[in-house]
Amino acid sequence: MGNVKSTQGTGITLYISNPEDGEAIGSMGDHDSYVTVYKTKEFDPANPVYKVKIWDAAGNVTERMVDISKVDPKNCDEIDMFAYSSHLTASGKCPSAQRAFIGAKSSNDSLNNGGSLFDKENWMDIVKEMMQMQYHAGNLKGYLDYKQFWDFMEQ
Repeated sequence: MGNVKSTQGTGITLYISNPEDGEAIGSMGDHDSYVTVYKTKEFDPANPVYKVKIWDAAGNVTERMVDISKVDPKNCDEIDMFAYSSHLTASGKCPSAQRAFIGAKSSNDSLNNGGSLFDKENWMDIVKEMMQMQYHAGNLKGYLDYKQFWDFMEQ
């Protein structure tokens, strides 16, 4: 299996995992890029390290290994933060983490006219802002989802 590109002029490219990458635990498309987080065959739950593949608009791929224990939510890029949130969701530690990250990222991108996958951000502040926005809007479920994610980042 490899990637499949649309020929209908839609501009959509689908990237399908193959056995050597491992189990895909999260995928997101943004900034004319596509990111997938994989749990490799050598995955050790006691030392979670994930393979992340990033495809650019031209289909060029970059790979990165992300050690979850080294992700600093106060100073990391979207790739590391997406791997971190995917880990929390896939492990069951924080089932809403991936959704909370995507929501916070989307809001942050809207406020800042987009962003870059590789720019370092303080995700603690970004998620806290979203958490407070949900609270002020009276969305208790949204507030609690972001709060649960924020609490994990704070540890």
